[in-house]
Amino acid sequence: MGAHARQGAVLTPAGPFWLVVDGLREDADRAAVVAAIRGCDPAAEVTPLPGRDVFAVRAAAPAEALRQAVQAAGFIAALRDRPPAEATAADVAGVLAAMVARGLLGLVLGGAAGLAAGLALIALDPACRSGGDSGGCAMGLPIFAIIGALVGAPAGAALAVIRRLRR
Repeated sequence: MGAHARQGAVLTPAGPFWLVVDGLREDADRAAVVAAIRGCDPAAEVTPLPGRDVFAVRAAAPAEALRQAVQAAGFIAALRDRPPAEATAADVAGVLAAMVARGLLGLVLGGAAGLAAGLALIALDPACRSGGDSGGCAMGLPIFAIIGALVGAPAGAALAVIRRLRR
């Protein structure tokens, strides 16, 4: 970011950097950002990314000096060595589909785990194995399954989000 390479006596940029600017409302604001950058380095190549508050900049001046020039013009600016990721509608739909699929899987597996836990508790409780309990122990099985499903569904959806974020 802002690294430069020396070629003979001329200082040239090693590569572009991106300037993310907050608070741009109209085209005049974008023009003011470009003017602030060119006021610091008249030969700077400034390319605004369409529809975003991000500028690709290639300049001989230090990146930090250009950021400060933009801030002096009244904007909040941050330097990046690559453009910030942009979420598309397909990305959001993919995350939602994964959340629903993993949530349903968590619902089924959580319900099955809850049922298995309920059966294990009945098998381990001596009062449930003796006669005369009137089915009280067996009536608790759906509660365990429901609790397991209610825990498993959001856990599965959260797992889908965590997996997407790690990519």
